[in-house]
Amino acid sequence: MKSDYRPDIDGLRAIAVVAVILFHFELPGFPGGFVGVDIFFVISGYLITRLLVAEGGELSLIEFYARRMRRILPAMLVTICFSLVAGWFLLSPGDYANLGRSAAYSTVGVGNYYFLWNTGYFDRESTLLPLLHLWSLGVEEQFYLVWPVLLLAANRLARGRHLPVIALICAVALISFSIALHLVATDPKQAFYVPFSRAWELALGGLLVFAAPVRHRGTSEAFGLIGLCLVAASTIWLSPSQPFPGLSALFPVIGAVLLIWPRSQSMISALLASAPLRSTGKISYSLYLWHWPILVFFRHYAGTEMPTAAEASVLVAMAGLAAYLSWRFVEEPVRRPRAPPSRAFAAGVAAVIVCLSGNATFEAGGFTSRIPKEAEAMRSLEVMWDWPCPQTVVIPELGSTFCAFGAPWGKARHHAVLWGDSHAEHLAPLFDAAGQHENTAFFLYRACPAAFGEGVHRDFPEHPDYQESCASSRKAVVHMLRQRKDIDLVVLSSAWTNLADTNVVADDGRQADRVLLLRDGLLSLVKEITARQRRIGIIGQVPVPGVDLTSCAAMRESGMLRRCSTDMDSEQILRRWSPVVTALESLADENGVFFVDPLKGMCPDRHCATYINGEFIYRDKAHLRRNLTPETDVGLARTIGLHQALAAADGRTRVSTANAMQPSTTSMSN
Repeated sequence: MKSDYRPDIDGLRAIAVVAVILFHFELPGFPGGFVGVDIFFVISGYLITRLLVAEGGELSLIEFYARRMRRILPAMLVTICFSLVAGWFLLSPGDYANLGRSAAYSTVGVGNYYFLWNTGYFDRESTLLPLLHLWSLGVEEQFYLVWPVLLLAANRLARGRHLPVIALICAVALISFSIALHLVATDPKQAFYVPFSRAWELALGGLLVFAAPVRHRGTSEAFGLIGLCLVAASTIWLSPSQPFPGLSALFPVIGAVLLIWPRSQSMISALLASAPLRSTGKISYSLYLWHWPILVFFRHYAGTEMPTAAEASVLVAMAGLAAYLSWRFVEEPVRRPRAPPSRAFAAGVAAVIVCLSGNATFEAGGFTSRIPKEAEAMRSLEVMWDWPCPQTVVIPELGSTFCAFGAPWGKARHHAVLWGDSHAEHLAPLFDAAGQHENTAFFLYRACPAAFGEGVHRDFPEHPDYQESCASSRKAVVHMLRQRKDIDLVVLSSAWTNLADTNVVADDGRQADRVLLLRDGLLSLVKEITARQRRIGIIGQVPVPGVDLTSCAAMRESGMLRRCSTDMDSEQILRRWSPVVTALESLADENGVFFVDPLKGMCPDRHCATYINGEFIYRDKAHLRRNLTPETDVGLARTIGLHQALAAADGRTRVSTANAMQPSTTSMSN
């Protein structure tokens, strides 16, 4: 079995890494550029399997893993060290601590599991994690822990016959592809990150080692052309919103398979072997390593904004230079055939040191001593969401204990439920302040938005059981309210405007405007839970930036490197919020429901405040902070109109905060 160098594979590497870079820099027209990673998997599966089969029993597992360490670790460790140094100057303590932990995981080859477990709704946006791209290396390294053992064992048992080995590879591919299809339908996030749903891509690459070469020139040309078209179509037509790596992953993978398939010379292989592509392919590993942290750290510096076209060009050039230097002075010296085994040992020792350093950064909390005490309250997402629940209450009808706030539950004149998603949860401290003043006790029912569950639902592919879960939670609360006449106030709060941008559909399939569907869902609920002496209120969505201004605010407090503004695009917010506000106002007017519109108080004179009493109020692009000072909680609750709503005598007046007493609202900008 020959192991000759194939320049066309380096050309395919170039296409793969360029596709990934175009996707990450959000160049229009390449929404599927992420499939470059899948092309890398096929290439890697082919080359590693070819090495194992070519060497046969002469290659020990120790030598194999030593080669992998020399190939992967040095350049990756340099990139991680750069990220840890850059993070010192550019990241808040919370983000820096998370960078340290991701560095530790990635160094030992399990970065994909770190990102699986630590990227979610309340975590830092994944596109702002400097080492996120190392998940793919984790998948490869975990695959290669098992693959050589399987192949070498199968090779010995088969005594040189290829058929049993081919059967084994086919079995692995089929099992892995089945797992991928299952996970894409049940847990898409896990499907993306775990090796079990990606192994089929590497296995198909390995299967090519045993494929008969295509010697007919016409067939060779056809394979190359079809393969290139499949890869190109994947980068253009696929998008991150589609289930992946399911059936849609077949297109780039089959395209890569056809381009790698051993065959006679063709126009496509000659194109791939051309000097520009071949040269780019040689540095593709380092280019993949460097382009992402360079982009992410720039975005942190720029207040999370994407670079302009000119800035992107400079960043890509910087990544290219860093990649060349990494290839020339790091990759090549340790990959030379005569490189002493001690270099693999040295790479292992360096990995241990970097891993311990990253973990120490995490344990130190990202070194809060880097920032002044005034900025510590915004040092991490977790800290900004932290709010100790004042009391708990058991609601037997719901079979659980819930956080309660406001007036003491056992002594309050009024009892209420605050029902909604995270946009109800972030209002809890404000309702606590208003409830104490108005002698009203609340408990938080954190579930689906109240508009869903009966007649209207959200098509949510990332959570296949979302519709059933919403229906169940809604039925539980409706049943509880029918039993509990002492709960005389129901407040509904969710990200209504954001929900109107999602795939909201009617259960019966009828076509209607999504804003009206949300209104219909709320209306049906209001009719179900209306009772004598019970008030029902709806809180409009709090104006939120839509982009992360918190990082800018925190870093400006700390004096760290930033080029950003803490101003919101108020005109865009008022324009986007308007249809939902109109719909909720009409629902309230027609059905005896009170409606609180936070826009009236938080956006006076068509300018939305980001500071209350001199304190920045946002946690991220979509939520308020929950660790604001008590004085700011009181001021913000009054600004929104919560005190006025709870004090309304008849409970059926739409609350306006236009003339409410305003606390000090200030805005800071560049």
